[in-house]
Amino acid sequence: MNELGTRLKQARIAKGFSLEDLQDLTKIQKRYLAGIEDGNHTMMPGAFYVRAFIKQYAAAVGLNGEELLEQFKTEMPAGETAEKKQMPETFTSRSRSVARTAPSETYADIIPKVLVALFIVLILAVSWYFYSASTNRDSANRPAEEEGVSVPYEEPVPATPDETEEAAVEEPVEKPAEPTSVLSLKETKGETTTYTWQGTANPQLEIVADGPSWIAATDQNQKELTSKARVMQAGEKETLDLAKVDRLHVRIGEYANITLIMNGENIEYTQPLQTQNIVIQLTNVE
Repeated sequence: MNELGTRLKQARIAKGFSLEDLQDLTKIQKRYLAGIEDGNHTMMPGAFYVRAFIKQYAAAVGLNGEELLEQFKTEMPAGETAEKKQMPETFTSRSRSVARTAPSETYADIIPKVLVALFIVLILAVSWYFYSASTNRDSANRPAEEEGVSVPYEEPVPATPDETEEAAVEEPVEKPAEPTSVLSLKETKGETTTYTWQGTANPQLEIVADGPSWIAATDQNQKELTSKARVMQAGEKETLDLAKVDRLHVRIGEYANITLIMNGENIEYTQPLQTQNIVIQLTNVE
């Protein structure tokens, strides 16, 4: 056990926290927290994550992580250079909004012309109706003698109940509206951004890596949903089935290298924090 790990463990015990309590507070897996206390840094994903996890641990027990790292810098592994990608100046949602605006303006120009054309067609249809009705009425009022034919009188036969039912007009049955998927931002607190999702009973989350980044995904019971918590490399992709998940927690080490897609819709990052959490609360619509 090294001095830094001893210092952190003493602070945790003084706070009355167990490793399980600290895991819930920091969202860092218990085995990594134990590795920090034991000075076993080889089990970490990399030197960058050692420093990041130590700072989160220190903040949770009321210590200054930066001061601890400076004080015990000789115990730290050799640093890794993590290239940060610049925050895109334009988010995906802005691109979508621009794409949606142009068709709306086009529709605004076309709709008045369509309405005028429909009005003209309606006038022609009404005129033709009255003309046809007038012609038929004149033919019906013309005396039968003018045609040289006598028209016998026939008593109308009352319609049977079956014929009356067949003649009844069936009312159209309205089809129930199909459920739609809605992803909404709920809140942003610290490193955690929370969304709510309502949609069909088959939600899926696609994780796409454009560069190296730590990824861990768990459900409401802390069960890992990815094949394993790891550093994903550029070109890697993994799809999670969320049909039986009520709450999803995704821990991301380098947000700029990871794209999250929920049933075809990109989940946007609301804050440019290198390490952050994305939480999604799911409600299925049958």
